[in-house]
Amino acid sequence: MSIPVRITIFFRDNCHLCTDVYGIALHLQSELSIEIRKVSIEGDRVLMKRYGTKVPVILLDEVEHFAGAVTEGELRQAIKKARWRRPIS
Repeated sequence: MSIPVRITIFFRDNCHLCTDVYGIALHLQSELSIEIRKVSIEGDRVLMKRYGTKVPVILLDEVEHFAGAVTEGELRQAIKKARWRRPIS
């Protein structure tokens, strides 16, 4: 069994793009080996300074891949590429 790709979504409350991206990730979870983690940037000065208006920000295995709107196809492709970038052993 393959190790799941870790998806981290940095988000803010009342962000429709954040909600959309999370829904896409949940949908892809039914067919791809992924783990999803949502992290609110609100209340965290460091994250607010770094990502404030860029949310949602999507990391795959701790590497930033997207900021803002993302389609299901774009996320699917990035997940597949992330899986192939991993070392074999």
